[in-house]
Amino acid sequence: MWRWNKRDPFLDNAYYHIYNRWYNKSIIFKNDYCFEKFYTYLVKYLREYKKDLKIISYSFIPNHFHLIIQNLDGTGTQISKFMKKLQGAYSVWFRVKYPLEDTLGTGTQLKLPVFEWRFKAKIIDNDEYLEQCLAYVNFNPLKHKIVDNIDNYKWTSYHQIDKKKIEKYKYLELDELEF
Repeated sequence: MWRWNKRDPFLDNAYYHIYNRWYNKSIIFKNDYCFEKFYTYLVKYLREYKKDLKIISYSFIPNHFHLIIQNLDGTGTQISKFMKKLQGAYSVWFRVKYPLEDTLGTGTQLKLPVFEWRFKAKIIDNDEYLEQCLAYVNFNPLKHKIVDNIDNYKWTSYHQIDKKKIEKYKYLELDELEF
């Protein structure tokens, strides 16, 4: 499977699975307010980039997130700009809300990154793989045993999509999407 390199432009009208985790696999969505804040930033920047990209699906897990984005931008640069703003805004908010404690006793705040890396992206190159990725993203809370019933988890787009297309992939494990 081809993995996007940060030097490669995103292809016009292509779908991408975008994901990132918190530094050192830490829990960064500590409560519903944190989830809501990230979602608020997602919606805010999506409005700014509405002619350039479309969010097809999302899932927020306590220590990572997944997005499926359709690139509508002919230049191939807007997804990177969108992700920079989304992750940057949430990182600043998170640092103010939850400053890292000094575990060394020096009296200074630690400056560890909030996110593990810039973000990762994989192109979704056919309809079957798109359905598999939609299932993987939307059923991710089940995979991580956060809930027993996906209907009880509100931080996924599962409640907004056509379930018939993805239900057959509910228990699919996509090894290449693990990180």
